[in-house]
Amino acid sequence: MSTKLPLKLLAYLLLIILTLFTLIPFYSMIVMGTYDSFKLYLFNGLPSDYFIHNLESVLKVKEMGRFFLNSLTVSAISVAGAIFTATACGYGLSKYSFKGRRFLNNLVLFTMMVPSQLGLVAYVWEMNKLHLIDTLIPTILPMFSLGFGVFWMTQYIRDSVPTEIIESGRIDSAGEFRIFFSLAFPIITPAVVTLGLLAFIWSWNSFLIPLLTISDVRQYTIPLGVTMFNGLYVSDNGAKILALTIATLPVLLFYLFFSKQLMSGLTAGAVKG
Repeated sequence: MSTKLPLKLLAYLLLIILTLFTLIPFYSMIVMGTYDSFKLYLFNGLPSDYFIHNLESVLKVKEMGRFFLNSLTVSAISVAGAIFTATACGYGLSKYSFKGRRFLNNLVLFTMMVPSQLGLVAYVWEMNKLHLIDTLIPTILPMFSLGFGVFWMTQYIRDSVPTEIIESGRIDSAGEFRIFFSLAFPIITPAVVTLGLLAFIWSWNSFLIPLLTISDVRQYTIPLGVTMFNGLYVSDNGAKILALTIATLPVLLFYLFFSKQLMSGLTAGAVKG
């Protein structure tokens, strides 16, 4: 009993130190948003008195509200699309036996091994041919074919959804869609929430694809909108950091609301994997 207490205290101390190291970048970002751009090198960890000026600089960008709306639109559709396609594909690959299933599983793994940047040139060319440049669609479409999501849901559904439940639904004359949405979907809710949170973060922070496919300022998302604080000779880094802080708030709120489901999904997935 006497040896367990010091070990527990040591574990708690280690966790506290790791938590502080994790929170320091967020704290620094928030505090640096209160500094003048020319005084950032004097950053001492304490708030400055330039917050109002930086906030006014952010609010002076008339399109900032539109940028937030564009990012919310992209993220909402991306989350819905990623969840639907990944769960449907994962359910089919894990619970149906058909010719070519092994090939499709290997294809999903292959898409995870190849860097997505390798296909950017072809993707931009394709979007241009489809006349989708300067729209939000090219930013949304990649989330509908999320290889990690399909792999994640395939593994989770295979271990979490008993085949007996599916067979009992068929015996009761339930259709395949009803079995999927009424019997299987409630069981995999933790994994769905986890995937939705990851898809939201990835789509909200997406920068490279919008940069290559959007030139119309009205279609900018938040990551592109922040670049507007870069001038020809001077960059308003204080206002830029404050804008990044504001842009991070939806992700933090989303995580706080669904953190319990996220931890449940990740833990269950790790144990079952």
